[in-house]
Amino acid sequence: MPRKQTIRIVERKKEVLELLIKEGELPTNEIVKKTNLSHSQVFYVLKLLQRDGLIREIKRGKVAYWKASDNAQEALKTLEQEVKEEVMGSEEATEEGA
Repeated sequence: MPRKQTIRIVERKKEVLELLIKEGELPTNEIVKKTNLSHSQVFYVLKLLQRDGLIREIKRGKVAYWKASDNAQEALKTLEQEVKEEVMGSEEATEEGA
């Protein structure tokens, strides 16, 4: 059973996936620039998305380019739903603790 991901990780996955759907192929350093995330944060998110089959890595010499998979658009809807559910769960937990 997959480990539950924090809302921050889900949001970052959503941001990177949206970018790749919109822009097409991008090298890692361009994703870093466009998201304002650190290189290690972007690399971690890319590996999660790759593991989930939502993106693929394309090597061109020493440069790794990333491209959204054909099923990425549908997966983006799932990620958006996960973010909504996490936010709603956080709000309910806050109200219960008050």
